Amino acid sequence: MRYGSNGWSTGHSERPDESPIRDDRSPYAIAQDGLFELIEASVQAQRVEAMNAAMRVDLIFLTVMFALRSEEAFVAASVTPERRREMAYRSVTAELATALHVPQSTMERQVSEAWALATELPATLGAMRNGQISPRHAAVIVEETADLGGDPALRAKLDEQLAVTAATVTAATLRRKARSLREDLRVASIAERHRAARAKRRIELEPARDGMAWLHALLPAPDALLIKDRLDRVALAARGDGGGITDQLRDDQLSADHLRADAARDLLLHGTLPESSGFAATMAGVRPTVHVTVPVFTLMGAGEAPGLLDGYGPIDADTTRRLAAAAPSFTRILTDPVSGTVLDVDRTRYRPPADLKRWLEVRDGTCRFPGCNRRAARCEVDHTIDWQHDGHTAFDNLAHLCSLHHHLKHETSWSVQHLADGVMEWRSPTGRVHVSHPRRRIPRDADSLGPPARETGGRRRGMQRSSSSPPPESASASAPAPRQAPRPEPPPF
Repeated sequence: MRYGSNGWSTGHSERPDESPIRDDRSPYAIAQDGLFELIEASVQAQRVEAMNAAMRVDLIFLTVMFALRSEEAFVAASVTPERRREMAYRSVTAELATALHVPQSTMERQVSEAWALATELPATLGAMRNGQISPRHAAVIVEETADLGGDPALRAKLDEQLAVTAATVTAATLRRKARSLREDLRVASIAERHRAARAKRRIELEPARDGMAWLHALLPAPDALLIKDRLDRVALAARGDGGGITDQLRDDQLSADHLRADAARDLLLHGTLPESSGFAATMAGVRPTVHVTVPVFTLMGAGEAPGLLDGYGPIDADTTRRLAAAAPSFTRILTDPVSGTVLDVDRTRYRPPADLKRWLEVRDGTCRFPGCNRRAARCEVDHTIDWQHDGHTAFDNLAHLCSLHHHLKHETSWSVQHLADGVMEWRSPTGRVHVSHPRRRIPRDADSLGPPARETGGRRRGMQRSSSSPPPESASASAPAPRQAPRPEPPPF
C-alpha cells in the first residue's frame, strides 16, 4: 500500500467497502522514512555490486587456473614446459578479453588482481564476497600490497587489517592508512627504501588529446608537497581579492586548477617570473607550509621511527630530522614516543596563526565530515554548537569543515556532536550514524577550554586559554593527490 504526500492511501483497498487507511505520521516523518528506504536500497545495491565483483574475481581465477592445468590442450607440444605455461596464460587472457569486449591490457590487469585476491588476499576477497567492501577498495589493497610478494607474513597482516578498515572508510582514506600501516609493519629500513626510490626521480611527458600533454614529476615527497602547497596558495590568493593578479587573468575567470597550472608553467618556462606574468606579485608574497610530525626520540637521534608528512604519510628518520631542524617551511610537531600524543607545536614560524586554530588543524587533518579528505588548511573552523546558542570557542566544540559540508551542517537536517577523544558523531537526515575520527588521538583527561567572554552587543573578545587546556594535539596528513600505483604482480607463469 502506498501513501501520497497528504498521508492518505493512493492504492486500492482490499475490499470495495473498505475505507482509505489514514497515515498519522507527519509529512516530515513520511519524507524521512521514504528517503531512508531509498538510501537503504542504494546501500544494498552497492553490496550486491560488490558480491557480483567478487563472483567475477572467482570466475576469472577459476578460468585461468583451468587453462593452466589443461595447458597441453591449448598449446603446441613442441614448446618447452615454461613456454607452454606462459602461452596458456596469454591465450586464456586473450580469450577472456575478446569474450568480455575489453582491451588486452585491461584484462591482464584484471587477471593479475584476481590472482592476487584469490591466492594472497583471502580476507579482502572474503569482505567483497560479503558485500562489505567495494571493488575499488579491494583494488587499493591489491595495489598497496603488490610489491610485498617476498614477504607473505607482512602481506597477510596487511590483508587482515585493511579488509576490516576498508569497510568503514573511503578508498582514498584507505590508501593513506595502508601506506602508514605498511611502514609500521615493515622490517626493512624506510631510509634504505627512500634512497633507492629517490634515485628514480625524473620528469616524464605524456601526450594527451587536443593539443595538450601531462608533465609528470617524480620528486621526494617533501619537495612535491611544498610545490603543491605553494601553487594552492597562489591560486587561493589570486581568486580572493586579486592578490596582485593582473586584470587579464581576472577577466578570464580562471578556476583554481587553471591558476595552479598557469603559475607552474610560468615558473618552469622562465625560471623566475617575468613582470609580464600575471602571478609575479602574488608568487612573491606566498610561502608554502607543510606539517611534519616528529617522534621525540627521532629528533633526539635516539630512535629511527619515521616521521609523518602532512598530505603524504611516513618519511624516513633522517629526512624527518633534517626538515625539523633546518627547514623554515615546515611546522614541527613533537609526539610522545609511547602514546603518540602531541607534546608541542613549533612556535618559530613567522606570523603564526592563532594557537587554537593551529592546534585544531593538526588534530583534524582534514574536513571532519565522514569521508571528506579536503585538507584542514583549506577548510573553515566551525562551532559544533553554534556561538549564538552558547557554544564555547573550545577545542571540544570546534572542528574543520570544508565549505560544502559547513553549509550542509547549517542549512540541512544533518547534525553532529563531539564525543570523547576528538571523535565526532554525525547523524544523517534519515537517522544513519557516521563516526569521524581525528587524525590523532586526543587525551581522555584533556580539560575543555572555557568559553570566551563577550563584549556588549554580542561581539567576541579574544579567546582565553585556561592553564589546564591540553597541549596541541595531532598531526595533519590529508589524502595525497592521485598517484600511479604499482601494478599487481602477475601470476607466476
